Amino acid sequence: MASKDGKEVSLSATIKPFTRIPAGKTLIEVDKLDKLMEDKKRATVIIQDTFLDQTLKELLGDLHFLRQDKEVKKLFEPSIGGPLVSLTHKARLAYALRLIDKTVLKDLEHIHNIRNKFAHSIKMNFADTEVVKSVGNLSTAKGLKVTVKNSYKIYKDATSKCVLYFIVVFKQEQFRQAALMMGKEKKE
Repeated sequence: MASKDGKEVSLSATIKPFTRIPAGKTLIEVDKLDKLMEDKKRATVIIQDTFLDQTLKELLGDLHFLRQDKEVKKLFEPSIGGPLVSLTHKARLAYALRLIDKTVLKDLEHIHNIRNKFAHSIKMNFADTEVVKSVGNLSTAKGLKVTVKNSYKIYKDATSKCVLYFIVVFKQEQFRQAALMMGKEKKE
C-alpha cells in the first residue's frame, strides 16, 4: 500500500493507529496480516478456485440453460442459498450433464476442498499434512509421492489440467450449438 509520499506502507502500520486492543490482548496479530496478504500461494489457491467456479458457471448457465432470466440466476445466488453456489455443486451438475468426466469432477472437489482449508485458516500452507493429503488425491498426483516440496506444483498442475479441459469442452459446446443453429436454419 502506498502512502501520500509514494513510499510503501505495510498493512499493519496502516491499521495500528486505529486499533484499540489493549497491549497483549489481540484477536489476531496485526503484524501477521502483512505476511498473510503477501502469501502468493494462498492467493493462487483462492483465485484458481474462483476462476474454475466462474468458468463452470458460464459453461452451465450460458451454454446449457435454455432460459437466462432472473429465476435461473437465482440458482447461482449465494445470498438466497442457490443450489449452485459452490464449485463442488456446479461440478456435480456438469458431471450429471456429461460435460466433465469423473476424474475432473474429483479433481474439482479436491481443489475446492484445498481452497476451503486456505480460506478458513490463516496458518494453512502446502506443508500442512491435510493439504498434502488432499493434493495426493488429485489426478496429477497419480503415481507420485506427494511431499511438502512438490505439493504446490502438483496442485497447480491439476488446476491447469482442469482449465485446459474446460477450454476443450467450451469449444465442443460452441461447435455443437453452431451445428444445431445451422440445422434449424436449413429447416426454415
